[in-house]
Amino acid sequence: MLDGPTPKDLLPTTGNYPVEIVRYRSVVLTDIPGAKPARKLTGAIDLGEENLPFYDRPAEGMIVTTEQSWSAQGVTLGRLLHSLALAPGESTKVAVVDWQRTTKASGTETTAEADALSATTDQNRSISEVANAIAREEQYGNSQMSQSSKSSSSGGSIGVAFFGMGGGGNWGESSNSGFATAVSRSTGVKSVAVEASQRISERTQQLATAARSRNMTVVRETTQAEKDQVLTRVVTNYNHMHAMSVQYYEVVQIYNVTTKPTKLERCLFIPLQELTFNYTSLQRYKEVLASVAPADWAAKIRAANPFDTTVRKLDACTAPEAPSVAQVFDGVDLADIAASAMGVYGVRKYDGSPVRFDPVARQWNPLPTTGLDGELVRIAPGKDTVWGLRTDNRLVYFDGRTWRLDPQGWAGRSLACGPDGTLYLIGMGAGSIHHRSPSGASQDMNILADDVAVVGRDKLWYCKEGRTWERNGTTWLERTPAPNVKRLSAGLDGVLWGITADGKALVVEPGATTWSAPKYFNGATGLVDVVSSTGGDYWALTNAGLLRLLTAPRETPIPFDAAPKTDSPYASKIDVWYDEFGIRSLQVVFPGHTFRCGDTGGSGIQHHATHTFAGADKLLSLDAWSGTAARGSLAGLRLTMTSGVVNFGIAESTAAAPDLTEDAGGAAICGLFGSTVKSGTRTYLASLGFHVRGGNVSQAVLDHLNDNRRHYSQAVWANADELTLSRILANYSYTPAGSTAPPVLLGTLLDPKPIAATGNYLGFRWNFGSEQERQEWTKARQPGDATFGTPVTNTIAIATKGVFAEAVLGRANSAEKIDLTRFWNWKDSPLQITPADIAPVATGTRAQNLDTTVAALAATQARFTPLAAMPDPSALQAAQAITTANLFRDMSGLNTMGQVLTKGIESAASNDKDAGARAQEALKTATEHLQKMAQIAVDAAGKAAPLVTGGAGGAGNLSALGGMLNQGGKPEAKA
Repeated sequence: MLDGPTPKDLLPTTGNYPVEIVRYRSVVLTDIPGAKPARKLTGAIDLGEENLPFYDRPAEGMIVTTEQSWSAQGVTLGRLLHSLALAPGESTKVAVVDWQRTTKASGTETTAEADALSATTDQNRSISEVANAIAREEQYGNSQMSQSSKSSSSGGSIGVAFFGMGGGGNWGESSNSGFATAVSRSTGVKSVAVEASQRISERTQQLATAARSRNMTVVRETTQAEKDQVLTRVVTNYNHMHAMSVQYYEVVQIYNVTTKPTKLERCLFIPLQELTFNYTSLQRYKEVLASVAPADWAAKIRAANPFDTTVRKLDACTAPEAPSVAQVFDGVDLADIAASAMGVYGVRKYDGSPVRFDPVARQWNPLPTTGLDGELVRIAPGKDTVWGLRTDNRLVYFDGRTWRLDPQGWAGRSLACGPDGTLYLIGMGAGSIHHRSPSGASQDMNILADDVAVVGRDKLWYCKEGRTWERNGTTWLERTPAPNVKRLSAGLDGVLWGITADGKALVVEPGATTWSAPKYFNGATGLVDVVSSTGGDYWALTNAGLLRLLTAPRETPIPFDAAPKTDSPYASKIDVWYDEFGIRSLQVVFPGHTFRCGDTGGSGIQHHATHTFAGADKLLSLDAWSGTAARGSLAGLRLTMTSGVVNFGIAESTAAAPDLTEDAGGAAICGLFGSTVKSGTRTYLASLGFHVRGGNVSQAVLDHLNDNRRHYSQAVWANADELTLSRILANYSYTPAGSTAPPVLLGTLLDPKPIAATGNYLGFRWNFGSEQERQEWTKARQPGDATFGTPVTNTIAIATKGVFAEAVLGRANSAEKIDLTRFWNWKDSPLQITPADIAPVATGTRAQNLDTTVAALAATQARFTPLAAMPDPSALQAAQAITTANLFRDMSGLNTMGQVLTKGIESAASNDKDAGARAQEALKTATEHLQKMAQIAVDAAGKAAPLVTGGAGGAGNLSALGGMLNQGGKPEAKA
């Protein structure tokens, strides 16, 4: 046996075993239980349509694990790479350069840094100052003044010129006396009591956290393998008569590739609602949103600071106003339509599923059909429940999550529901009207009818064989004329609609008792039903399924705006007056001022509600309901504060979803604005908004996020943490289509880690409750069935690095015929042809250096906000009044009397002075006169002397003459 044939297990073979196996997974959506196409495909689909509906119910799917095995089958020749042709006897050199370089580099850099900055600053000041002061003073005022002033002045002069004698004189007299008496007494009491209290409490808590992961371990693993091999060969054609070609082929490896599914796993797709992005959601998902945003918007999102505050307008309470022209919904085919405070509902014609009109998006959206088990023919929304009749005439109702059969087992042909939740049903058989109150008590009214409608509380109409009756108290009154009415419907505004046998619309206005032609649908034919919605809209349904919406015009609203003051005081109280149709008046109290809009007069009963805001109360969200008055006025308002929920208007009692809602993000109300509108003798709020102080985020950023909410919502869903998803899923259950088993609790059977996201679906692994359930499910979906296909085998050729060379001789003989006259013996003269030398082959390295530098971290983002300085305490200026000089007024008049006395003395003194001056002037005049008289006397004596002395010229008695002159020249001489 040792020298026997070669054992087969030692012979190399191919194709027995796969040389490589690859597995990959794919998530597929297999079924949406209960879902039916919302539209019929009759033309091209517009991919640019933006208002496409989202998935509204769970869907089932599976994870398919596919295996791909590669089995080597052999090798074959591939492309012709090179051909070397040699003439007879030709020789050449061939250089084969084999250069290979493999570079493998892997780098791991983990950075972990944590910056935590926390500060709490308390600034508390409490000042209480009490000042009590009493000033007492008694004053008596009595002023007496007596003054006597006398002034006498006299001046005189005399001169006698008689033998040298003369005389002169003057005199003056002045007298002044004054007497003043002042007695002052006053009685007065002044009391100053002041209490000033100043309390300033400021608490600043700042928490800035910047968490960055940095582990200063940098690993750079670089592997470079380089191979450079040069082989030089001499190729010679030793044939003297044939050329030779050497052909080089690439070597190709052949594989059989088999692809087959090997494993199936069950999964469930949960539909999610698109997010509305606001200040709160931006705080929560800021980094996730920035990571999927374009570069420019990512920078703006990261730069937004939702924790900063600023005053902004929050106008989410604008009541929806329908257009004033008719709008046709030709893509919505309905078999029935009805309206109540819950909204406008309908039944689709082709599948009997319920739909609801969205007044904000202006489109019809499907309602869940879970538990319906059939198609609807009639629908009637009430106060908080939607009722319906199936094709089997069974009564069903929708509780917000699923449809259920009526527990009392009622069945009928027609139904209507009042605003208080009272249900009226026309039973089977003869068609008697049955009545059921909200408490559950039922009664047969023993009235046979074809249709019934409720226009208000305890206000009922019915028709029978074209005639109509109205209930007035406990009796029924027939209303004539009866224009062959076959169908009735009503609205909350008290309007009754009727459809005649020939498809025309009639109306009974509120307060009227007779039918008349409607204002808006006059002349229209082919109608099936007409209803009035809570927003002032009128819907007309034709027998062809065509749906038309018409909105009546209203008066122009009057705007108002109470902008916040400079210091932006927060609201402390709000009062609201409203009636059954909407909010009539609103008053908000701010520190220092009160603003009121609307009125509290007019007709109708008004209700009043009030709320006092707690200290530092912040607004979290706004909800608003529209009413029927004035075409969509504000009917209900809900303020969700940090201290609790505040409801006004219909928000106090309704269970219907709000028409409009807005997240305020924890802002404080500091002003309000909006508009009022007249409706007959009443005034309603057409719109309402608030000035709030809250997060400081650019509106452009929020608009961008909401304009692309589908993209950003998917990013948030995909990055949702498992704890959040687990808490949400724990609140829901799911019943597979056609299953009679109990509902599946999603929180226990779903893996909260998402595996796929498509549209608004988020897929989760759906675990099995038992191993038997797993085996049954897997057996029903074997990999080889037609759903997933049978294993497929393909042959794939892959080029290798091998080269196959083969020499081929030429077919033509290149030698000449033998001629003895020619040289032909090559041995006598061998070939001396040698191949030319080739250039030296370079084998330099081609290695490259890799950068292993560690990237630096950016600066920390933790920052403290500077603290604002506290205000200075106010002084007690009023208490300082008791220390002021001259607290009491002067009652004696002493100062005035002294001034008068002084003036009198000064006047007397001036008189005396004037008298002396006049006497002095008189003396001066007398002296001058005396001197002149003396001079005249001397001159006269000079002439008479010679006569007296007896000589000529008077020289004989000159001494006597000189004595006379001297005596007369003395000033004190007296005559």
